[in-house]
Amino acid sequence: MLRLAALAASVCLAACATTPREPAQDSRAYADFLIGRVANARADHAAAADRYFAALARNPGDVSLVQGALISSLASGDVERARRAARMASRTDAPAYAHIVRAADALLAQRYAQADAELDRAQGTAAEEMLARMVANWAEAGQGRSSDIAADLAPLASVRPYGGLFGYQQALVLDYAGRQSEALAAYEAAAQGGLWLPNGVARHADLLMRTGARDRAMALLNAESNAGNPALVAMRRQIEAGEPAALERLTPARGAAAAAYGLSAIFRQEHDTTNSLAALTLALMLDPHFDGARLALAQQQSELGHVAIARRVLSEVAPSSPYHISARTLEAWILYDSGDQAGGIALAQDVAATGDLRARRALGDMYRGARRFEEAEPIYTALIVEQPNEWRSYFSRGAAREQLGRWPEAEADLRRALELSPDQPDVLNYLGYSWVDRGERLQEGLAMIRRAAEIRPMSGAIIDSLGWAYFRLGDYAQAVDWLETAVRLEPADPTLNDHLGDAYWRIGRRIEARFQWQRAMTLDPDDPEAIRLKIENGLPDEAAPQSANR
Repeated sequence: MLRLAALAASVCLAACATTPREPAQDSRAYADFLIGRVANARADHAAAADRYFAALARNPGDVSLVQGALISSLASGDVERARRAARMASRTDAPAYAHIVRAADALLAQRYAQADAELDRAQGTAAEEMLARMVANWAEAGQGRSSDIAADLAPLASVRPYGGLFGYQQALVLDYAGRQSEALAAYEAAAQGGLWLPNGVARHADLLMRTGARDRAMALLNAESNAGNPALVAMRRQIEAGEPAALERLTPARGAAAAAYGLSAIFRQEHDTTNSLAALTLALMLDPHFDGARLALAQQQSELGHVAIARRVLSEVAPSSPYHISARTLEAWILYDSGDQAGGIALAQDVAATGDLRARRALGDMYRGARRFEEAEPIYTALIVEQPNEWRSYFSRGAAREQLGRWPEAEADLRRALELSPDQPDVLNYLGYSWVDRGERLQEGLAMIRRAAEIRPMSGAIIDSLGWAYFRLGDYAQAVDWLETAVRLEPADPTLNDHLGDAYWRIGRRIEARFQWQRAMTLDPDDPEAIRLKIENGLPDEAAPQSANR
């Protein structure tokens, strides 16, 4: 397990997305390889897979082509293509992912010794070897060697950011081995490890129920961090109704799927998108009913602009799944964010008609994003009636009312949201910015925005608010500093570029001001005519600045 700790450190030092080696240079195969490699680098994994398989048709068995086909197939969520590529690899000189994919199938078939042998041969990047090692734990557990695995994982529970994952894996292994008291202690420790894993929480609650600790299971499922997960909500409702928790039996394949899912979250934190996607696909290979992994895969694919893949993945969530409503809501957001606002809203309306609170909130948010504030506001009002202590509904209704020109009501909603969640940066930013922009409570508003920036220093929108507050107060030098930072954080935001242009103008940097305004015009601004007039005429002479002590 020292090797596992070293791998964890290696993955934390750098993202480890795999780059295939160059193949033997058959000219057409080599051209396909190069195109596939470029497509992979651009995260167009499905197109990359097409090219790698085309090259393999001319040069079958080439290790580098198999490697590229494997990585791109896994990253595009194509399980069958990944299996096909793994079968094309040799038994010995094969890429690490070939061994991992073949081991996953062996684990599913309960051929644990075969899976173990495959994983022993897996050599690759730190991320690949970490995946192999975590799956190998379950191949060993299937052969009755759980005690050694649990003991080896225990000291690694303090390794950040892997502590939560190692802790939950230790608990799952102990649970699988029937060592219930030790498993419960390990679950409790894992919950403090800094990585939230819903399937780990579900297994913990299930074991509490099996050991007669119903009240503790309910307390766990009712915790704020767990109360919003669809599977955990469904589990809580089953227990409340006096039914069994109905979790599928813990098997080595499902334990390994939980490991792959947790590693995917960590790879994503390390900005290793390719291995994060590959790990999610492996989780689904190991546990085809793992809809939490399915939603995570769809979310990441949609963020890469792969709308068709994301929607295909979501279509695999069965209507009976606790995640079905979440899947349809996510699909509505994918349509909305990809430019089909009408399609997204239409689907959101259908899902909201089920009465699901999150689906209704999503519809309200889409209306608000589409500037249909009159339709958004009553949705939030209804949500507040049902959940009077939910800060998000007050915040969203306040934002809608502010846009409708109903400032006193909006201010009351924003204040209530802040009472319910005092350090919520979105609320601090919105209320603070609104006060400064209106010339009211300037000192208090500026302090709120500063606090929001402390909590979320990498948010371009919040840093822009801070810069714009200084602009409104006439402190243009500070405004420029903060607005330049905001644009570095979010260079494609038209409002941020427009604000920076205004600040440049006020300190006499007129050429740079017009450059920023011209850039804002290329980014689909809300009011292009106002920016066009600034490019032509500049800003009008400034009024006397307001004091932060007003």
